[in-house]
Amino acid sequence: MVIKALNIQNPFAGYGSIITGNRFIGRQNAIEAIQNRVLGETFGNIAIMGLPRIGKTSLAWMALMPMKEDLATKKHYVFYVGIGTISNSTDFFKSLIKPIIDEIEFLEVEEIIAHRISSFFVKLKEHENDRFDFINQVQKIFKFLKRFGFRLTYILDEFDNAEKIFTVADFQILRELSSKPETQICLVTVSRRTIQELEPENGAISNFYGVFTDLRLGTYNDDDIQQYWDKALYNGTETTLEYQRKVNFLVGKHPYLMDLFNYFMFNSIKKNKGVNYNTIIDDTESELRLNLYNSFDSCLKLLKDENLYSKAFQLVLGPVYDVTAIDEQKLLKYEFLREVSWAGKEQLLGGGLGLKNLNNTSFICFSEYFTQYWKLKMYETDFWGLWKDTEIAIRDVIKDYLNETFGTVWEEGYLLKYPSEYRTEAINSLAKERDKYQKNFGSLASSHIVDYTYPKNMFGLFIANDWDWFSKVFSGNERKFWDKVFNELAFLRNPVAHNNSQFVPIGRINEAKSYCELILEKINNWRVNK
Repeated sequence: MVIKALNIQNPFAGYGSIITGNRFIGRQNAIEAIQNRVLGETFGNIAIMGLPRIGKTSLAWMALMPMKEDLATKKHYVFYVGIGTISNSTDFFKSLIKPIIDEIEFLEVEEIIAHRISSFFVKLKEHENDRFDFINQVQKIFKFLKRFGFRLTYILDEFDNAEKIFTVADFQILRELSSKPETQICLVTVSRRTIQELEPENGAISNFYGVFTDLRLGTYNDDDIQQYWDKALYNGTETTLEYQRKVNFLVGKHPYLMDLFNYFMFNSIKKNKGVNYNTIIDDTESELRLNLYNSFDSCLKLLKDENLYSKAFQLVLGPVYDVTAIDEQKLLKYEFLREVSWAGKEQLLGGGLGLKNLNNTSFICFSEYFTQYWKLKMYETDFWGLWKDTEIAIRDVIKDYLNETFGTVWEEGYLLKYPSEYRTEAINSLAKERDKYQKNFGSLASSHIVDYTYPKNMFGLFIANDWDWFSKVFSGNERKFWDKVFNELAFLRNPVAHNNSQFVPIGRINEAKSYCELILEKINNWRVNK
C-alpha cells in the first residue's frame, strides 16, 4: 500500500457503519434482485441473510433508501426499522406505525386523512394492554392506509431479534399484514439466520417464511474487488498486487474485514514513514488478531445456529460423514466456504484433510488465514472431554521422555538414535506445522511439536520406538496391546471430535472410553510412584 498524498483522510475510516453513497461498493446483482422484488407493480417480501458484517444492512439501504423521496411522490413510503433493541412484539407493531406518524407533516396527504391516521395511533396506544383490541387496531390502520392508496415498505434490520420477541401468533399476524390484499405491506428483513430458522415450528398454520424470497449475501465478487481497489486508488491509496494478495489471504473478500485491515494499515504507513513495508503488515496483523478471531468466531456461531457447523467442519477439516448436497450448497451460498484445487489445499493445510470431490477440488473458509485458525481451534476445543484429558496427558509424558532422554533440544538426538526416512519426514512435517502456526498466531500456538501429534504419531514416532522407557508408564500390558489401543483411538478421534459419534457403534465408544480411563490411570500411577 502506498499513500499518494500524506494529507488525505483515511478512506477506510467508515468501517463498521452503514455504507452509503459513493462509499458503497458493487453488489449490483443483489440490488437488482431487491428492487425487482419490492418496487414492481406486483411485489413481495425478501429476506436478506448472510455472515456477520458482510454488508446486509448497507445493501438493503442502498437498494431502496436513495429512492425514498421519489417513491414518496407516488405514495410509496419506505421506512427503516431497527428491531435489535425492541423488547416485545407490541412495541414492534407500534414501530411500524410510528414512522408514518412522524412523517405526516412531510407527507402530501389530505388533512382529513392525516387526522384519521393520528387518531388511529392514539387508539392503538390506548389498547396496547389488550392484545385482541391492539392487534385489531393495527389491522385497521393498515387497511385504512391501503384503501387510500398508501404503499408501505419496511426494512426490518436485525430481524434475528424476532425469535426472542415473537410468538407463533405474532409471525402469523405479520404474515397476514404482508400477504392479504386489503393490508399488503412489503417486508425486507435483514438477518444472519434464515426466516425459517427464526420462526417457531407449528404445522397447524401457514409458515411466515413461505411469503419470502431469500437473498443470501456473500463476500465481494471479482468485479466488486476490482471496484474496491480502484476506489481506494481514486481516494489516494495505491496498492500493489502483493499487498492485495496478502489482504486476500488474511480476510478473503469480506467487506468489513477488508476495510478493518486497510484502515489500520493506512494509519500505520502514514505514521511509520520509512519503516519496512512487510514489518508494518506483520505489526498490523498482530494488532488486529483479536478482532479477526472474534469476527471469525461470530461466523462459526452463525453456522452453529443454522445447524451447519458440523457440516462445514467436515468439509474443511474432514473427515466427511453426513454432509448432504443441500448442506454444501447452503454453505457455498453463505460463501463461508469456497472451493479450491486439492493441490492448493494440501499446500495450505499440509494435506490429508477435507473432502476431495470428483472435480479434484476441496473446500476452505472464505479466507485462508481463518482456515488455518479453525484448524488450530480444533486442537484446543473440548470436543470430547475425556479424550482431551487423555491426549494432553500422553503428550506430557512424551515431552518428559524426550527431555529426559535427549534434553530440551531433542530433535537431532532423536533422529540420530532412530534414523529413518519416515521419522525424519514426520518430525520435519510437525516442525513446519508448528512454525506455520507460530508465524500466523504467535503465542496462541504451542512451541512444542508434540502438541501437533495425533494418536498414530504419538505411538508410532515415540512410544513404540523406546518401549523400554514407556513400558514403565504403560505397565502390565504388552506393546502389541497398546498398539491396538492407539490404532482404535486414532480411528475414533475424528468422528467423536466432530460430534458425529452417532455413526460409531456404542460398543466401540464405550471401549474407547475404557482405553482413555486406563491410559489416565496408568499415567497418574506412574507420576505418583516415579
